[in-house]
Amino acid sequence: MLVILLAACNEKQKMTYLPLTSTETEIETTHFEEPVNTIRTAFASVVSPEETRHKYDLLIKYLEDHLERPITIIQKQTYEEVNELLKNGEVDLAFICSLSYVIGVDEGYVVDVATTVIDNKDLYRSYIITHENSGLETLKDLKGKRFAFVDPYSYTGRLAALDMLNSLGYTPEEFFEETFYTYSHDYAISAVARGAVDAAAVDSILFDMLLDLQNEDAIQIQIVEKGPWAGAPPIVVSNKTDNKLKDQIKELILTLDDNPRGRQILKELKIEEYVPINRENYEPIRNAKNLMGNDK
Repeated sequence: MLVILLAACNEKQKMTYLPLTSTETEIETTHFEEPVNTIRTAFASVVSPEETRHKYDLLIKYLEDHLERPITIIQKQTYEEVNELLKNGEVDLAFICSLSYVIGVDEGYVVDVATTVIDNKDLYRSYIITHENSGLETLKDLKGKRFAFVDPYSYTGRLAALDMLNSLGYTPEEFFEETFYTYSHDYAISAVARGAVDAAAVDSILFDMLLDLQNEDAIQIQIVEKGPWAGAPPIVVSNKTDNKLKDQIKELILTLDDNPRGRQILKELKIEEYVPINRENYEPIRNAKNLMGNDK
C-alpha cells in the first residue's frame, strides 16, 4: 500500500495536452496537434488528474463557446510546474493553489481573475487528519509518525502544517519519522484512510466536499488540527496573456451566476459563485512563506 499510494506519487508526469473532444485513448498520449488560436489552460492536480479533468469540463466548454476559441487543457503533477508555465507565458489561464498565487503575485507574473465562494466564504484552511481509529487526537500526538504532505507549493497541503509545527518549535524533519508527497489531496486522504501514513495535511474545501458525499475514505477520517483561514484557491492569467482575452475571461467567470447554464456549472462544481480576489485574505500565506526554505 505504501508503494502504491506514496512511492509512485514521486514520479514526475509528462505534460499532457487534453482537448475536450479527445477520446480516452487519445488522452493517454503526450502530444497532439493543437488547434489554431487555442487558449492554453493549466491545472495542477489538486485532486487526481482524472477527477480534475472531469470536474472542470463544463466550465471549460462554457468558456470555449463564449470566447469562440478552442481551449487546450494542460495538467501538471506539481504546482511549481504550473507556476513555471505561467511565468514563461506558456499558458494563458490557470487554476492554481493559494500559495502558488502568492508566489506569482510577489514575483509579478500572475494577474487576478477570480476566486470561489463556498459556504458563504472566499476562504479555506488546512486540516491535519488522522484515521478515526488511530488513537491520535492532537497535533502533538503525531510526533514520530509518518506524515503525508500534498505538494511543496501547497498552502493547505504543506505550508500551513509547517506553520503549525513551527509554533510548537519543530521542523518536519525533527517532528516526523518520515514524510511523503502525494501530489493530490484526495490521494493524501486515501493514504491516511488506508494506513499508508499516520496523518496528512489537506484542503478543507475538498475534504468537506468528500465528507458530504460520504466518500468511503473521508468518512474514516478525523480532524485533529485546523490551520488559519486564508484566501481560497484562485483562477489567474499570466501577465503575458493578451489584455483583451484576460478581460473577457474575467467577465465570463464573474458572471456565471447570471444565466441558467452558468448556474448549473456552479452547482456541478459545488461553488456558490466566483468573486474578485481580495488580496488581503492571502496575507497569512505570505507571512508564513519564509518557512518554505529552499522550496520557493
